[in-house]
Amino acid sequence: MKTRTFTRILAVLLLLQAPLMLTAQEKSGLKRKVGKADNFITRLARSQFDSTYVSLPQHRWMVFVSGNGSYNKFHLRVPMPGIVEDLGLEGNPVFGDRDIYTYDMDLHSGTQSASVGVSYRTLRLKYSFNIGKVNDQQISIESLGTRFGFLVDYRHTKKMKGDMYDPEAGIDAYLDNAMTQDDPMTASDIIRAGTHPINKSYNNFTLLHLQAHYVFNYKHFSYSAGRTASRIQRKSAGSPLALIDFYQSRAKFEKDFIVGTDEVFRTWKLSLGGGYGYNWTPNAGRFLVQASVMPSLTFFSHSKHRATLTNLTEDEQEEADEEMKRVADMVDGSKITLNCTARLSTTWNINKHYVLGAYGSYQYSYFTNKAHYKIKENYFSGSVWVGYRF
Repeated sequence: MKTRTFTRILAVLLLLQAPLMLTAQEKSGLKRKVGKADNFITRLARSQFDSTYVSLPQHRWMVFVSGNGSYNKFHLRVPMPGIVEDLGLEGNPVFGDRDIYTYDMDLHSGTQSASVGVSYRTLRLKYSFNIGKVNDQQISIESLGTRFGFLVDYRHTKKMKGDMYDPEAGIDAYLDNAMTQDDPMTASDIIRAGTHPINKSYNNFTLLHLQAHYVFNYKHFSYSAGRTASRIQRKSAGSPLALIDFYQSRAKFEKDFIVGTDEVFRTWKLSLGGGYGYNWTPNAGRFLVQASVMPSLTFFSHSKHRATLTNLTEDEQEEADEEMKRVADMVDGSKITLNCTARLSTTWNINKHYVLGAYGSYQYSYFTNKAHYKIKENYFSGSVWVGYRF
């Protein structure tokens, strides 16, 4: 750990020393290029909006720190009716409930983190790290222009807690109970017998979220005024919003989670939608409340389940490969599903240098197909931040 920290510090020092190693001519050329880029961004930032509704802060740069909290809930369902057929249990009234022969998993993770970041005009970079022992990380790059804006969000969470229902374990418990001639097990008994807590030390969840939006009433409504305070909303206004959303997730479980097995579940989906945002200010932008809701429809989605099995004989490996292929085939044929992103934020421009803000968001993502393969995620996040303009 100490070696990694030393390496990072050395890399930063070398990066800071790089400009000092340039010749005078190279420094002059670099300064001209930076100046041209700065002038272009400034002209772009000042254009296209009505100055009676929206204005720019006096200073271009801002550094900020924030405290964050988040809660992520992930549900996975993989239908596996072949188990019942292989054991000749068709027609058994206990197994009429589909939930008995689905591979179900529920994961959840709550984290507290701190963030540091920097913004220039509407471009913002933020890095979040977990305060506790859990190794959670988040990197966000955000740009909220006058008309167009985008968000790149990467999250990595380890040691998620939860429960897993294994249909094979539940059915084995049912068969053992039948052989001992005990009282017959109900569907609830079978699910309870096959449900086990997930060992949080051997799993992790990764998410990549790309989002772009378009503001229709861009002359009067500033999306960045509430999100990053890179503009100031001087009069209350709202606007319809258009949205395009790409989402990729990976849930990975290492061999110590299920003995002899490494499992990975991946999803990809592309959504289109729209919604509405509104900025309310009672005092020409010193205090601002922004709210937006953007539902979307997923028109393209794909999911993949891969398992690497170890410590098996050749025949067992072939049988396992066939089972994995059967499960993978069921993933095709996705349906159109409804998703949603909702945000609420407040901004207080204390003076020309200091700004205080709070932010909360909710994201709902859902995937399903004709074979009842389902992945559902609910993600809540909130933060309180303070920034310094210069």
